[in-house]
Amino acid sequence: MAKNDEAHDRRQEIIDRMLAQALFPEADRRLPSHDALSEDMRDTVDRLIAKAEAQHAKRLTYEDLEEALPPRDVTAEDLEAIFWILSEHGIAVEDGEGE
Repeated sequence: MAKNDEAHDRRQEIIDRMLAQALFPEADRRLPSHDALSEDMRDTVDRLIAKAEAQHAKRLTYEDLEEALPPRDVTAEDLEAIFWILSEHGIAVEDGEGE
């Protein structure tokens, strides 16, 4: 269960940072870009977008995200970029079942 707790903590840190940035935007901050991601992270985003489109869903689960991630340590910045890019496509990642 510790692995799930660590994953939850990482997700919560990202969510907290995104909320803080929404409340206090930095004028010179560059938003994450699909092209700026590493190749394995671009593949992850592409797989998640394809899955959402195939399911005609606007929500994916954290399980979907975990399955799509590469078999390496993923940084908080990678996860933030994934969430941000998915949100630009109108896709949310949430607990529970996809929609």
